[in-house]
Amino acid sequence: MSEPFDVKNTIPQESEVDLQHFSNRINGFYDRFIYNIYRLFRFLKRNKFVVLILLLIGGILGFFSDQSNDDRSLNEILVVPNFNSVEYLYNTVETFDIIGFNNELKASDNNEVLYNIKIEPVYDAYNFIISDRTHLKAFEILSDRSIDLEKYSKSKLASKNYKFHLLKIYTKGNGNTTALVDRILEKMNNDSYFNKRKEIEKVNTLNKRNELAKSIDLINGMFQRLGEEQKTSDLSLNSYNQVGDVLEIKEDLIRQVNATDVQLIEQDKIIYDASRIMNIKVTSLIPNIILFPFLFLVLFLIYGYLKSKFNRLKTSF
Repeated sequence: MSEPFDVKNTIPQESEVDLQHFSNRINGFYDRFIYNIYRLFRFLKRNKFVVLILLLIGGILGFFSDQSNDDRSLNEILVVPNFNSVEYLYNTVETFDIIGFNNELKASDNNEVLYNIKIEPVYDAYNFIISDRTHLKAFEILSDRSIDLEKYSKSKLASKNYKFHLLKIYTKGNGNTTALVDRILEKMNNDSYFNKRKEIEKVNTLNKRNELAKSIDLINGMFQRLGEEQKTSDLSLNSYNQVGDVLEIKEDLIRQVNATDVQLIEQDKIIYDASRIMNIKVTSLIPNIILFPFLFLVLFLIYGYLKSKFNRLKTSF
């Protein structure tokens, strides 16, 4: 009669085997790692003169590359696109003819060279919401539908509706950077359609400003009349229940006048440059004097590894 199968004794034995197998694999990996490190140092020692020459050549090339990049700079222009010209601004930047522009600079004896141009929105969800009642209503609807407002505010659809955008102009050389930036902005502001809109909308904005000022004058006149009545009667301004509401209306009108004055300043151009930070030095994350020798060394190690593999295959056939 066969002996019964002992489950309790079998399970611990299988666990011990699994642990032993895992331990052997760890030890094998560690041994291979140490052996490969040893092979690497032996290879470098055997080819030390080649390694030194490669490091020297890489260092020299990296040094001269860093020297040539010293004259690279970033110019950040904070711009306001007016008259619904956001798409026009982004398309102009994305399709900007850098080669043709540099030829124009050369013809004008400007030694500065444009090598890149970018545009990105300045995220300002708070001012975007309070700037317009429709924006506030839209965000309330999104919030009610449990849509991530932070994610939406940084989406491509919403970001282009922000007021400010950052124009990044990358230049190199020892020429006139200011003239280069001015020439780019001049090109952006040289669109016939938006220039026609500018003339029309500036007149409308000025008329709006005048209407707001008249409303403030009417409120001031009303308070003046109330003050005169107060002198001839026992009534005071506090006797009128709606005085507080009128004062709030006046404060809102003053804020609108201030905003309209700013708008008139910005509507002077299609793409209004609000501020400039010029000649920010552009530096690499890793200097080429370090990067080039490292790349040369890595390429040489790859060459040595492939060569050893090839020799093994060659001897096996």
